[in-house]
Amino acid sequence: MPIGFRAGIVGALLLALVSPASAQTTATPQTTPTPQTTPAPQTTPAPAQPAAATAHVDGFRSAKWGMTEAQVKAAIRADFNIAEDKLKSSENLAEKTEVLTTVVPDLLEGAGNAQTSYIFGFSTKELIQVNVLWGTALDPQSTPQKIVAAADQLRALFLASGYDPKTVVANTKMADGSIVVFEGQDADKHSTLLRLATGNVSPPDKDGKPGAPVEMATLSLSYILDAHDPDIFRLKKGSF
Repeated sequence: MPIGFRAGIVGALLLALVSPASAQTTATPQTTPTPQTTPAPQTTPAPAQPAAATAHVDGFRSAKWGMTEAQVKAAIRADFNIAEDKLKSSENLAEKTEVLTTVVPDLLEGAGNAQTSYIFGFSTKELIQVNVLWGTALDPQSTPQKIVAAADQLRALFLASGYDPKTVVANTKMADGSIVVFEGQDADKHSTLLRLATGNVSPPDKDGKPGAPVEMATLSLSYILDAHDPDIFRLKKGSF
């Protein structure tokens, strides 16, 4: 902001002197005041503002879109120190995609073990999606309260990450009772989806009868290359 400045003119007036030998009074000429030099206004630079956050959903950790299965295996080892023989490979029979799955302990502090799945496209055979799953069924040491706390932490993180505001959805209840905790896209239309499901189940007792209700919770996080046109198998229109 420009700082204030002061301007002042110092004037000096001399008193009239009267000559004793003259009956007339002669006024001493006045001295014209000399203006004081006015300092030039100074401008204080405005403090630099931090750049606004912008989301970039390019995969998960070291595993990036377009990587092959071999490259993703190397990324998993680099990220979590998990050897290749600890990874499970399977196929999604309906979508004809390959899935590489592993369990990562303490991926998010307090939420328990996380099941992480890397999905490879039907035609490209390259990484198109990553799913991360936490839940009381996956880790008996976890609790519904810890899963809900993890959902709150991730929602706060994503809301501050600079996703396209027009695509952001938060805390929306779905028809199946689950909650979309967060959904959003980056500028390239890559998606992040966080969903929470809670409820009670009655596991069978030793006699096979429904036992006491047990509260359960599941939190799923998906990073998706292209949610609108994924690289999966589809039957051609008119083939049936």
